Amino acid sequence: MVNGLINSFLSLSGSTKTIVIILWTIIIVSTIIIELQTSDLVSCWFGLSGIVCLVLSFCSVDIVIQLVVFAVLSTILVIATRPILKKFNNNEEIPTNVDKLIGMIGVVTKKILVGEKGEVKVNYQKWTAICKNGYSFEEGQKVLIKEIEGNKLVVDIIEEIEIK
Repeated sequence: MVNGLINSFLSLSGSTKTIVIILWTIIIVSTIIIELQTSDLVSCWFGLSGIVCLVLSFCSVDIVIQLVVFAVLSTILVIATRPILKKFNNNEEIPTNVDKLIGMIGVVTKKILVGEKGEVKVNYQKWTAICKNGYSFEEGQKVLIKEIEGNKLVVDIIEEIEIK
């Protein structure tokens, strides 16, 4: 069945060239749009391979050869350039001013119940807070800020240290 579709597609001669040119153009435009929407290089290799195949289609090269060139060239470009580009692409987490709250002590301003959000005041600001360790906190109780999840503080009990 697939061979029949390919053979009928290839037998279109004059209109085949137009269809193939349109398909390669769609692939190129699609990869450009995808690339513009992402911060990582995820589709540029396919766009470059599509450009080469678009040129081949203008030269009336057989579609099977174009598909093979597209697959081989895309693979070579990915294998050859991806490791190099990964070195230059720093995906390090950028610390923000909010990170300084981790390790600080806050005061509960709205009760924090197990599995529910409450509120904590720290550095003169009120934050939504949760506790993942199954503890509940009453208003006025002091809590330790362990981490930040989105716009919520994850709090925990303050361990008392016995001084001898």
